[in-house]
Amino acid sequence: MPGHALKLEAHPLPDQKRRWYVVKTKPRQEETANKNLINQLFETYLPYITLRKRKRGKWQQVREVLFPGYLFIHVDTTVQAIAPVRSTLGVSGLVKFGNLLLPVDDGLIQHIKNREQAAADDAPAPAPQFQAGDKLAILDGPFAGVTAAFHMAKSADRVMVLIKILGGEKAIAVDVNSVQPLA
Repeated sequence: MPGHALKLEAHPLPDQKRRWYVVKTKPRQEETANKNLINQLFETYLPYITLRKRKRGKWQQVREVLFPGYLFIHVDTTVQAIAPVRSTLGVSGLVKFGNLLLPVDDGLIQHIKNREQAAADDAPAPAPQFQAGDKLAILDGPFAGVTAAFHMAKSADRVMVLIKILGGEKAIAVDVNSVQPLA
């Protein structure tokens, strides 16, 4: 019915008829499912979180999906067929309670979006700048718990510190993220 479709475009339904639902994705295919749902003109929301993780012995900022295996879809099921979601590449199905498709509260989605935005607005802390002689605590590695003195920066992620050992001072290189200033 072409006339009916034109009427919907001329008079969009109020946002209150649209609800958020949870889509279960296949393992590690959240972004694939998200992209394919968007290509089918669904409004989606895939929240992310930035974490500090150790990779290959170094601390790094990594961006990961907040809810692995899930994403949200915003749809008015009286206007837009939701059946194609189940056969979308990367999608495992819709989260249901029995046979009922349960909506997620708009307030919860907005809260997640606000928290995600607030976290994104917080710039990652720059690598600490130390002065020669600053007292530091070593947090990781074989010298964890030892007090050291900053000597010099070795690279962007390594510093040279001096530790007292066997009656003398010894310079060692440590990851900049494995030391913190002593109060």
